[in-house]
Amino acid sequence: MANWTTPEEMARKREIKKKVLTFTFPVIAVIIGVLVTIAANGL
Repeated sequence: MANWTTPEEMARKREIKKKVLTFTFPVIAVIIGVLVTIAANGL
């Protein structure tokens, strides 16, 4: 099964991927920060 995507669709997928990464990195950083804070307070 070959999915033929036009250059426009490829560009759109790349843009969506870039936006998702831009939003997920700060969220992951905040979660890690919270976990580290909880761990530090627990010790």
